[in-house]
Amino acid sequence: MKWVTRSFPHVDRTACAWLIKRFIDPSAEFIFINWPEEELKPEHGTPFDIKGVKFGHRDNKCSFEVMTEEYNIKDPYVKKIAEIVHAADIKGEIDKVPEARGVKILLSGLRLITKDDYETLELGMKIWDAIYVYFKSLDIEKKYEDQLNKMSKTERLKFIRNLVRS
Repeated sequence: MKWVTRSFPHVDRTACAWLIKRFIDPSAEFIFINWPEEELKPEHGTPFDIKGVKFGHRDNKCSFEVMTEEYNIKDPYVKKIAEIVHAADIKGEIDKVPEARGVKILLSGLRLITKDDYETLELGMKIWDAIYVYFKSLDIEKKYEDQLNKMSKTERLKFIRNLVRS
C-alpha cells in the first residue's frame, strides 16, 4: 500500500513510517510531497502527519499516537516510543521525556545531511529500531539479571543481542 506524507521527514513522520513498516504494512511504499505547495491527491496513498487527515495530529496527540490508537497497537515498547515522539513533536512537551530532546536533535540533523527523504526515512527507521530494542533490552536485563551477572560484558551483550532479535 502507498502512504504519503510531507517532505523533509522529522520526528513524527519518521516514527510513523517506522510504525507502518514494522506493525501495520510491511510492504508499505512511501511518497513525499511538498505540502502545502503541492496538493494532496488520493492516488498518492494514505496520508499521515499532514494537517486535517485521519492520521494527523488530534486532541493534543501527535500522528504517531493517533496511528497507534487507530490500529490498536498495544506493544509496550511502542507505547514508550509514543511518549518520546509526543514530547519531541508537541510544542511545550520536550522536557517531559528525557530522550525526546536527543531524538529531536538527531532527526533534525539527519534530514539535513541525507541526499533525499528516502535516505532520511531509511536511517530514521534504524534510529527507531534502536530505540525499540533499547527498551526491550531493559526488560531482558531485569528478567535475566541473575544469569547476566555471572557473564562477562561480551557474553552479556551477545546474550541480550540474541534475545532482542528473537
